[in-house]
Amino acid sequence: MKYVVSIVFFLLFSHLLVQAQDYTWFNPAENSSFQILSQGWSTNDLKNPYDRLPSSAEGKVREAVWNLSRHAAGITIRFASDAPGIKVRYQVSGNVQMPHMPATGVSGVDLYMKSNETNGQLWCKGGYSFKDTIVYTFDELNSIWNAKNSQKEYELYLPLYNHVEWMEIGIPEGYEINAVQPVNTKPVVVYGTSIAQGACASRPGMAWTSILQRKIERPVINLAFSGNGRLEPELIDYISEIEASAYILDCLPNLTSEKLYPEDELKKRIRRSVNTLKEKRPNTPILLVQHAGYSDAVTRKSRYDTVERINAVLKEMYHTFLSEGMKDVFFLSKDEINMCMDCTVDGTHQNDLGMQLYGNAYGKKVSEILEER
Repeated sequence: MKYVVSIVFFLLFSHLLVQAQDYTWFNPAENSSFQILSQGWSTNDLKNPYDRLPSSAEGKVREAVWNLSRHAAGITIRFASDAPGIKVRYQVSGNVQMPHMPATGVSGVDLYMKSNETNGQLWCKGGYSFKDTIVYTFDELNSIWNAKNSQKEYELYLPLYNHVEWMEIGIPEGYEINAVQPVNTKPVVVYGTSIAQGACASRPGMAWTSILQRKIERPVINLAFSGNGRLEPELIDYISEIEASAYILDCLPNLTSEKLYPEDELKKRIRRSVNTLKEKRPNTPILLVQHAGYSDAVTRKSRYDTVERINAVLKEMYHTFLSEGMKDVFFLSKDEINMCMDCTVDGTHQNDLGMQLYGNAYGKKVSEILEER
């Protein structure tokens, strides 16, 4: 009995020592060892370091779009460290979770590791505490290929559906944070709806834009706005400011109302968006994306008819652009995305399975487009 008590005491004491270990904290927005990735504008152009549109957009885009642009969806922070553990602490300004989307996706972070021995990025499990200040703790950061405490590269995905007020990244004293080689490849820019923003991934790394970023190994800028991806000229103008390797227009899920967006209006918005991007960035590919469909479309014919109507319009416009001799316009069909009955949480918004199918389809199509360049 004394032996068992001694072991329990030792384990508790060891745990307390780990918990009491002093950490050195860094503000990634103010430290050059961190690279904030997947943003279209420099920090100086932003109201907050983790915003997605520049401060000049306030008052120019609709208020709903501006508010959503302050969510950190798709933004990642890159750095290197030899630390055996990493902590992230931060505060958000909105609701921590939603009825159909967990706190880990709405307000959580996600850490991925890469080293010389790994093939691609490895997900790091983190413990979390969702209080006034959210804290994520990543322990035992050594892969099966790495020597313990060797230098490793990290990419931290920020919350999908919340505004980050401030953030600090901490490591145990005696270890280092170092800069990684900057990413200089042109990004892929996505203009979309709630699904592209990340609804309803269980964690930020499972949003399809995050999956795509890992697949093509270049930044993916998430300019998707929940319920507000409407092919609006103000947004297209801002998007055209970004020198991209490709533009993705995936806004059909927010243009389903036949009353608000009859065929002529839908064609007008598609035409105007593509023409504007081509005028300002004539050599940048544009990918037009069909609505992936609803999980309940087979039991609710009205939903099926809605998707068929708007997808037919987009397909017609795509072929019209080709017939006019427009170059570098591409098309991703509903069939290529290949969504399934069990791929959503509510018939509309993708769960992790649905996000993976999106990521696979986009990864294949975007890789083909970039290979042609």
